[in-house]
Amino acid sequence: MEIKGSHIQSKLNVYQSAQVLGKNKDTIASEKPEAPIPLQDRVALSGRGRSIADAQRAMASVPDVRESLVFQVRNDLQRGTYVVDNQKAAEGILRESMVNQAALV
Repeated sequence: MEIKGSHIQSKLNVYQSAQVLGKNKDTIASEKPEAPIPLQDRVALSGRGRSIADAQRAMASVPDVRESLVFQVRNDLQRGTYVVDNQKAAEGILRESMVNQAALV
């Protein structure tokens, strides 16, 4: 099909419609442009895709902030009784650093 002129998009729509309908590209040159037939979109998820979608729904139901923990730490800070476990903090920093390094490799 040779496309000339300024109505390129309408000719492309006709060509796409012909492909959907299975028409020969030579016969569509003589036809008037028709509106494309709407097709229904479909999604099919694999078992793994369904598992991922289920996990995403489960994560969405978990709050981002553990309010009880925040309340406890805030009270301990206000009373001056909050104690930092240096060993636990260092382990957490090292663990996170190793995970980040592994992700870069």
